[in-house]
Amino acid sequence: MKRQMALAIAMTTALTGAVHAGTAWSAGAAGANVINRRLSPDELTHAASVPAITVDPRDPDRVAVIWRNLSTNVAATSGEGREMRCYVSLSTDGGVRFSSQPLEWGTPDTPKCNAPDVDFDRDGKLLVAATLAGELPQNAPKDTPPPGRVAMRASADGGASWSPLVAPIATGMLDKFAPNPAVPEVAKKTPWDGARLYVDKADGTIILSGGYPAPPEGAAHSQRFYVTSKDGGVSWAPIQAFGDLQWPQRWDGHIAAAHGRIAFAYMADHVPLTGVECLCVVFASGPHGGQVVHHFVAASKEMDTLVHYPPIAADERRENVYALAMIRKDRPSPDVMVTGDSGMTWQTVSAATVDGAVVRASRPALSYAPDGTLVLMWRGYYQDGAYDVFVAAAPDGKAFRPAVRLSTARSIVPTAFAKDYAARGDFINVVAASADYVHAAWTDWRTGMGQVVYGRVPLAFLLDSH
Repeated sequence: MKRQMALAIAMTTALTGAVHAGTAWSAGAAGANVINRRLSPDELTHAASVPAITVDPRDPDRVAVIWRNLSTNVAATSGEGREMRCYVSLSTDGGVRFSSQPLEWGTPDTPKCNAPDVDFDRDGKLLVAATLAGELPQNAPKDTPPPGRVAMRASADGGASWSPLVAPIATGMLDKFAPNPAVPEVAKKTPWDGARLYVDKADGTIILSGGYPAPPEGAAHSQRFYVTSKDGGVSWAPIQAFGDLQWPQRWDGHIAAAHGRIAFAYMADHVPLTGVECLCVVFASGPHGGQVVHHFVAASKEMDTLVHYPPIAADERRENVYALAMIRKDRPSPDVMVTGDSGMTWQTVSAATVDGAVVRASRPALSYAPDGTLVLMWRGYYQDGAYDVFVAAAPDGKAFRPAVRLSTARSIVPTAFAKDYAARGDFINVVAASADYVHAAWTDWRTGMGQVVYGRVPLAFLLDSH
């Protein structure tokens, strides 16, 4: 406990330190105003990762970043004995300074906090969610999944106090699942991995999601589930799965909400269309608590084996407008597609141009700004395996302007850690846009240890020609 208290104090100190100017992709663009700091100063860990980020819709100066710290070393890559704690970092000045605190859940049977998420509701209340586990799945007997739950708490005073925990998806809730013959029984016993949390700002509906994590190279299929609450988390609808018999899920997906509707995307094993070879990207949407309609988006021979892929974003200004991003091994930036009719038809957005030395893209993230500008973030790899983090903007979601390099130094994952799934899968990028700024967080390796880093850039700068 003393070490945890010291860590929390050290994080707060680090977050209120100096602001360092970043370097943009275009030469001479010091006006990018990139902020770049570690949110975790603990040099004994390698996996401060799985960040999520959000901006208060009522007050754009309030920015929240949530993340997980996973204690390990080179020898302990199996997950055994790892301490997994989640932290939330809150800024009230637009990202200039943050204060951080560890999240306490009070669940001794599921002490490990994994894959957290964060959002503000339409009244400015801070909501946090996470998947709480008794043990990592690779350490549990094959036929005896570890206990787990998808949990949420709320704070109306900036984290000074928290509401009681609610866990609408958890071990032992088999009777809460909506009937779905496409979902294997084992998936219903461990739907605790990769929490997702969204609040529909139009009607206040809360969406909470968790998944059954099957290895991407195995025969088992990952499954993702979600629940909705229309009364602030007091009651919850039955647990629904992303896929069904015609549109079976193969790999983890992503979820969003706007205008009274839920939307999600995932990788499917097959689709009910002739002449289509999968893996396939599937998109679905529907009213909260109602029936969703699935649509085929594109076939894909490549899959980024990380959580929450492919990412999607909902335009809160225009109904039925969504964007999703996919990677291709021969592209230096992700492919982005936009629909204006809830998935019936899709158009490809012109690609964001980036430094010619970048050879491939990974870890895409998307966000719509309040004016409808579409923001794309991703990890761009160089030939030697090092990477930078890039961001680009498309006015009205139609054509991307040249990308800006958000990271101030290249990173490379040490070989010993690169074999760990936590490094391959969990080190995602996240982005959120306000009217004036694009806020981002990612896992950075420039010190040789994985650390969550925050950065921002003015939206106007991204829309300029640089």
